[in-house]
Amino acid sequence: MKIFKLLVLSSLLLFGCYQGEDADLIIHNAKIYACDEGFNVYEAMAIRDGKIIQMGPEREILNGYACDNLINAELQAIYPGFYDGHCHFLSYAKTLGQVNLVGCLSFDEVVKRITDFKNENDVKWVLGRGWDQTLWENDSLFPTNEKLNELFPETPILVRRIDGHAALANKKALEIAGFTVDTKVEGGIVEIKNGKLTGILLDNAFDVINKVVPDWSLEQKKVYLKKAEYKLFEQGLTSINDAGVDDIDRDLFIDMYENNELTINSYMMLFPEGDNLGFATSKGIVKSPKLNIRSFKLIADGALGSWGACLHDEYNDNPHQHGYLLKEESGMKDVAELAKEIGYQLNTHCIGDSANSVMLNIYKDVIQDTYDHRWKIEHAQVLTPSSFELFGTIGVIPSVQPTHCTSDMRWAETRLGKDRVKYAYAYNDILEKAGIVVLGTDFPIENISVIETFYAAISRKDKDGLPVNGFQIENALSRKDALMGITYWPAFSNFEEVERGSLEAGKNADFVFLTNDIMEVKESELLNTFVLRTFVDGKEVFNAK
Repeated sequence: MKIFKLLVLSSLLLFGCYQGEDADLIIHNAKIYACDEGFNVYEAMAIRDGKIIQMGPEREILNGYACDNLINAELQAIYPGFYDGHCHFLSYAKTLGQVNLVGCLSFDEVVKRITDFKNENDVKWVLGRGWDQTLWENDSLFPTNEKLNELFPETPILVRRIDGHAALANKKALEIAGFTVDTKVEGGIVEIKNGKLTGILLDNAFDVINKVVPDWSLEQKKVYLKKAEYKLFEQGLTSINDAGVDDIDRDLFIDMYENNELTINSYMMLFPEGDNLGFATSKGIVKSPKLNIRSFKLIADGALGSWGACLHDEYNDNPHQHGYLLKEESGMKDVAELAKEIGYQLNTHCIGDSANSVMLNIYKDVIQDTYDHRWKIEHAQVLTPSSFELFGTIGVIPSVQPTHCTSDMRWAETRLGKDRVKYAYAYNDILEKAGIVVLGTDFPIENISVIETFYAAISRKDKDGLPVNGFQIENALSRKDALMGITYWPAFSNFEEVERGSLEAGKNADFVFLTNDIMEVKESELLNTFVLRTFVDGKEVFNAK
């Protein structure tokens, strides 16, 4: 009898009639990149209760589970849900209700878009983002506000540069904020020419004026966050690193996640100020299935494009200007000490080589023998040779944005000079020292497209395929490393490798279908690759059809 039962069981397995367990969903006839330790590629996977229960060959998965919900992938490529390693969720959501200045090729175009927006929208303040003077004919100068003063004498205008570290305000906005030619702001610049305010505000000076801008209501924020979330799903994003949240918006996000109003997985970095310090000190790590709060976000310096990145030596195109630190070193070290004390991760925005050196040495002093801290440097944009070594010796994780490289390469050498630029955007060099590199977009500063991030990382080219040989091509990442940088490595950097980042049994069923296999398609076809379907916890949240 036992032999007979074994024969029956064997025949059922062989011919596909035996189902030993139930599954909610089976994906089969696919090319699934697991992004696991062995970088395995599978044909099928079975999912139950939002978790992967098995990865394996087609026949084994189909024969092993009873399931009414089967998706034949028709050999399409499937990847773990993409993870943006550095972005600004609410800032991006707000851009959907503001004037979009990205891609303006002149200041006249900026003015036209502002005018059109004001004519079409009944708003008290005109807010916007995205202008970039390096795209204009005279890219060495910031714009001034005379034209905006003339056109909008009674309407305050405040529009941020693409990097978020500079802004242009008209006279009305400056008056409301109380700015005069005598205004001084620590860690910022209020630009004056010929004895007059030009309207240009850098770094902490923007924070001053931003405090008088009427905030959105909670309901407005919720509406636009939902719209933004769907756009992220369209890009295959299932997880994000939200790089800097204040105390008011912290509570908004906590409320939305508790009420199941958001689905995307969020790793939240708190600005170490206001009630965030008390929250972190009293509550420590706060983690739910979709929201993870266990880190501080410091901002050490400004941006290279607006001459605010803190450099050891003066700017090549702006003599006597070195940029500046936005906070005192002692204050940043105090935050680092607090983070260590309460078990928080510290993630610090560092663009210039001086800012990177300062923070890496603070990390070294504070971390010492702390095990598995996973502290990060955000951007790690311009480094010195000694800084590269520190990433490896103290175990700091670099979090970089490949499209920053391809956006900045037009003028990076102009800012830094031939010798210093060799140590900028050096992603492969830093990977060799750190052993891991997290990739992100920094949206809304750059486009939300993960495919553009991947393309920029491996090609070092812009969307037009230039330069033909790639900018400092020796620092391009391999396709495998770039894929790990948008899947497993961000999850690992956030202590989330047990639940997401790769497709393995027991992990969350977050995955994405693409039109092309980005691991094999020609480089020239990468930007013609689109997301077909996005799944979070085994449930479809986007379908291109």
